[in-house]
Amino acid sequence: MPRFTPEQVRRRQLVAGGLVLVLLLIVGGCTATVIGALRGGGDGEALSERAPFEADDAAMSVPATPGEAAVLGNLPGESMLMPGEVMGIDVSSHQQDIDWPQVSADGVGFAYIKATEGAGFTDSHFRTNWDGARAAGITPGAYHYFTLCSSGEKQAQDFLTAAPPVDSALPPALDLEFDGACEELPEASAVQAEIDAFTAVVEEAWGRRLVVYSSSEWRTHYGLPVTDSRPDWLFAAEKRPSQEDWAVWQLRFDGTVAGIDGPVDIDVARLETLREHAAIPEGEGALTYPVEEK
Repeated sequence: MPRFTPEQVRRRQLVAGGLVLVLLLIVGGCTATVIGALRGGGDGEALSERAPFEADDAAMSVPATPGEAAVLGNLPGESMLMPGEVMGIDVSSHQQDIDWPQVSADGVGFAYIKATEGAGFTDSHFRTNWDGARAAGITPGAYHYFTLCSSGEKQAQDFLTAAPPVDSALPPALDLEFDGACEELPEASAVQAEIDAFTAVVEEAWGRRLVVYSSSEWRTHYGLPVTDSRPDWLFAAEKRPSQEDWAVWQLRFDGTVAGIDGPVDIDVARLETLREHAAIPEGEGALTYPVEEK
């Protein structure tokens, strides 16, 4: 004797067929998502294919330096802040643990914080310093120490993983100095190509031009075409930089600030110059610089 009537069998077949169809659609959708991610589409879309981050420059601000701030004692000679200038520092894990409320109480308004170096290295204190500075009312900015024998694009991706775009932060900064990563120094054209690759990726993500700092050895050996159309971060120990349009002035390596044990780099920033030079004109994309070999 059959367990089901013909009508019951037909209904069960229809239900089973519908379940199979739904299952196929689910599996197919998941597979498409995975494939899209692997190819750089959907949520896993490659950074270079994303729309540029629309930076809101009005969100970027730095607390004014009080007239009696202790940090002003780091200025050289009889130097004084001019209107629109603010005092800051730049730090890395070299400073170890920092008491950010004390740093803020000394009158520090901004801090450039080391995020990454080369490819595959994130500063061990970056996130702690970033969060600590923000909690203390200090405007943070992230910087990357560029290395000569690593892919510029890979360095950029590592930097963005550590320091994704934040509207209220200072523009990201690029530190160009000689390092021990190469047995021989690469040719200028090869180095500039990797720098261009780095800046293209980071500036697309942040929607702002990079601030560029360089050592005197770098400038002597490679020149500095990368600073064209970008904010300059210059070092001058005894007086203001001779270049008139600087955005950040590093005035000493051995400064003193409460909350930091040992010496620290002291800086002055011109916020309006920083905003102006970091802005990317509408329709202007990545910058490249042909370099003549010496």
